[in-house]
Amino acid sequence: MECSPYVLAASLLANLQANLADTRAGAADRIAVYPHQEPAVEFCDSMAWVGIGAIGPAQTKPVGGCGVLTWRLTLTMGVHRCYPVTEDGSAPDAAAVDSAARDILDDGEAMRRAVTSAFEDEQPQITGWRPVPPQGGSHGSRMDVQVEMAWGAYTEPRAPMLPGDPRQP
Repeated sequence: MECSPYVLAASLLANLQANLADTRAGAADRIAVYPHQEPAVEFCDSMAWVGIGAIGPAQTKPVGGCGVLTWRLTLTMGVHRCYPVTEDGSAPDAAAVDSAARDILDDGEAMRRAVTSAFEDEQPQITGWRPVPPQGGSHGSRMDVQVEMAWGAYTEPRAPMLPGDPRQP
């Protein structure tokens, strides 16, 4: 059982990006693990993320003992894409809206597939998928996942830093 929340989030993100490549809209242009559940939508092209939602006890020691045996990690993954807009501010045509709906539903399926392939011993449970309405020319969807883990390791050296990390020596 994995003991680093970051390693689990990064594994889910890698599997999400691989599954998005098979969708009609394709892989996301920007991917990242975020230190919070709901990142700001940073640009319209496309972005995918996994955010850390919460960590809490999943299983405690029997009566008389102290401590936690396993932890429940809540992750939120999401994909945002451009939403059809018009130059004059009128409603987009039905075909464009239908295409946008198909894209986020395919993204939802890519998320579901990512969950089934990202974890080994962590007993993943999808707790919900929801669309995100258009905001500033972008829309998308999010899925919440809970996994059990044995929290007890720092992120490094279990997961190497990304190129450009400001903490690199």
